[in-house]
Amino acid sequence: HTVVAKQQKFVLNLLPSGILHENVICVLGDGMVVDLKHLTNEIAQIREKGVVVTPNNLKLSKRATISMPWHKIQDELEETRLAKTGAAFGSTKRGIAYAYSDKYRKKTLRLGDLLHLKEESVQNRLKMMLEAKNLELAGCYYQEPMSYPALLSWCEAQAAELWPYIVDTGAYLEEALKEGKRVVLEAQLGAMRDIDYGIFPYTSSSSTISAYGPIGAGIPGKQLDHVVGVLKAYSTCVGAGPFTAEKATGLSPGNKALVKSPSFSGVFPSLVLAKNTAFNCVSDSSPAFVAFTFTTISSTVVTDVLPIAETVFIAANL
Repeated sequence: HTVVAKQQKFVLNLLPSGILHENVICVLGDGMVVDLKHLTNEIAQIREKGVVVTPNNLKLSKRATISMPWHKIQDELEETRLAKTGAAFGSTKRGIAYAYSDKYRKKTLRLGDLLHLKEESVQNRLKMMLEAKNLELAGCYYQEPMSYPALLSWCEAQAAELWPYIVDTGAYLEEALKEGKRVVLEAQLGAMRDIDYGIFPYTSSSSTISAYGPIGAGIPGKQLDHVVGVLKAYSTCVGAGPFTAEKATGLSPGNKALVKSPSFSGVFPSLVLAKNTAFNCVSDSSPAFVAFTFTTISSTVVTDVLPIAETVFIAANL
């Protein structure tokens, strides 16, 4: 999201907006796919604006999936190939779809694996994944093969920087709930980008509706007490594909949080609102265990007005 707080603007793609509050502990949950370079850059950018980020207020799930170096390469190559025939999806070219694909093919690493790179089992998996990916990239896109020493060196560099942040976040959240702390699941994407219920095939590669929140956060046995639907007075769209608002008003520049993709704005989508309210079981009671879900694709959130006392924020791959 683009977040306005402390009289500054922050562009957050991976970090929960709670990172801007000193009394909030942020968690990147089990269901996330994490681009580690993007994450470290995002942390560095907000540190430059005076935000403190340490293992005390940011915890990364050991079960979260790593977006490997080849995922971006494959995304860019395929989007370029599709663009030649006008079939491109308007991808952000961050490798997200390919990371999810390899997650379900069991051909990628999880963050917890970075803590065990010297183990033979992890190294064997790395070699297996690299061999398979080199076959794909060479056979389909005529790319030079990537080397195992370079891949292992990349993994070791990520581990050296991020190991203090990697924990069992599911157990951490379970304990927080037992202690009576308030837990907020913060969605990143619009409900209409849901892989099952959104505008397929112009969707994300994950489940973005509120029901998935506890699963993605690492507490699948918990139920949401309250769902807050967040929307703007206009509709937005990032990427390619049909956008109904253009038929009524034409296109205008939209949110630039993802600057590599086309971004458009249009009229308020009342029919989509009704659909998403039902899909996400939007509540109107007092929150204890809360999920934020967004009915539009990109959002500007003013966090200075939110009452966030003793709250745990989680980005749970919504």
